[in-house]
Amino acid sequence: MKKFAFILFFLPATGALASGNISDLFAALDKDGNGALSKEEASVESRLAAAFDEIDTDGDGQITRAEFDKYQSN
Repeated sequence: MKKFAFILFFLPATGALASGNISDLFAALDKDGNGALSKEEASVESRLAAAFDEIDTDGDGQITRAEFDKYQSN
């Protein structure tokens, strides 16, 4: 259910819903294209920003695609 809710809240805001691909969501949020989401990049989506520390499992201040995907699979 967490994955479904996460997708519902983020995809419409980024336009990734049209493509139906969760990877497009990550790419849309990763504005600098470095393969990770900073707190600033995540801040455009309030729910992602609220869960940032939970998703950033290694505590390095960035959400990698692997961390993002792992959170999605829970």
